[in-house]
Amino acid sequence: MIDIYTLAKNPLVFQKPRTITSAYIDVSGKMGLAQTVLMVQDNITENFGAMKMDNFVVKEKGGFWVVYKAKFKFLKRPYWRDKVVTTSFPADNQLIRLNENTAITTVEGEPIIFAKQEMCCLSLDRHRPMRLSSVDFPTEGFPEAFMTDEFDRFNVKPEEYEEVYQQKVLPQHIDMSHHMNNIEYVKLALNVFSASDLELCIPSELEVHYLGESEEGQTMRVFRADHNGATYMRILDENDRAVFEMKLRMM
Repeated sequence: MIDIYTLAKNPLVFQKPRTITSAYIDVSGKMGLAQTVLMVQDNITENFGAMKMDNFVVKEKGGFWVVYKAKFKFLKRPYWRDKVVTTSFPADNQLIRLNENTAITTVEGEPIIFAKQEMCCLSLDRHRPMRLSSVDFPTEGFPEAFMTDEFDRFNVKPEEYEEVYQQKVLPQHIDMSHHMNNIEYVKLALNVFSASDLELCIPSELEVHYLGESEEGQTMRVFRADHNGATYMRILDENDRAVFEMKLRMM
């Protein structure tokens, strides 16, 4: 159990009760994988807003936030209409990068899903990493991390991947950055599975690496490889540039 109510007293922590609505489930009637990434992303966005550290604020200081990597550990999947609590906070300040931690729990604090995201702030003019001190990011007071697992290297050879399908980047894939939204990459990657696969899916771990930006009108090529008990997905743009990678391990 996690003492989520004591954690909520920390000014760096953002906590919100949520209901698993129809918008958050997949074919199984449980919270979907892409929808899990979305819920965590939403909570992190609100966390940064509450700290006065969101993109609207850091834009005035010449920067914008990006997520490089994210990792999720599933203990179980909540069902439609279940009540959960999402708790997010920055767990460190590594001068240029930070790790944001999130737990999705029952209302009593029983863990359901843990998540970790590696983030940094890029300069608006050069798209190069900025020191976190440039945007006055906190340097102390971080709660103890829920999740300290290291991110993996995806050691899959290019010849192991097989192309599954192609997808043009459509207007509804684009967010206010004018690039494809992070969640849309996850959705494209999950299309390497059938609906019946996803209905039976019991995930244990999901990891995503955001490698590049995609714009409206580009054609994405989606690949799959099954390697060492996990499924790897890779998305290349029309210039064969890798823009996204994902690994899913099931129980």
